[in-house]
Amino acid sequence: MRRVLALVALALALGLPARAAAQSPLQVFVADVARLWAAGDADALVALAPADGRIVLDVGEGSAGPVGRRQAAAALRDVFGGRTTLAVRAERATVSGGDPVSGFGELRWESRPRGVTTAERGVVFVGVVWDGRAWRIRELRILR
Repeated sequence: MRRVLALVALALALGLPARAAAQSPLQVFVADVARLWAAGDADALVALAPADGRIVLDVGEGSAGPVGRRQAAAALRDVFGGRTTLAVRAERATVSGGDPVSGFGELRWESRPRGVTTAERGVVFVGVVWDGRAWRIRELRILR
């Protein structure tokens, strides 16, 4: 709990925008991930990986595991290339603790396969870890 309070104090001390002051740093981070997901920006998403560059990725094709930045970006480009995003909304952001501090967020993703008119709804699970300076994406899972 002390770490969360310290993170909030740090955000306020850094003079983050008013929306950031009303939200926890993790909520702001998950909202930023939602914005990048909505834009289909695979490169920007994988740039948020931890220093080791590994992200556990499950894009719903039966295989999940840790991959490097290049592989994660390629897989996400395939996902975004095959779908039209209609809406993305950050639903949840929770600090779960540990050392290093970790947490997760959930994105509600409404999309449709290219060339199809019927929308599909799913959840993107975003597992995160605090690296001492910022939240980093450790895991992305698409749940449909």
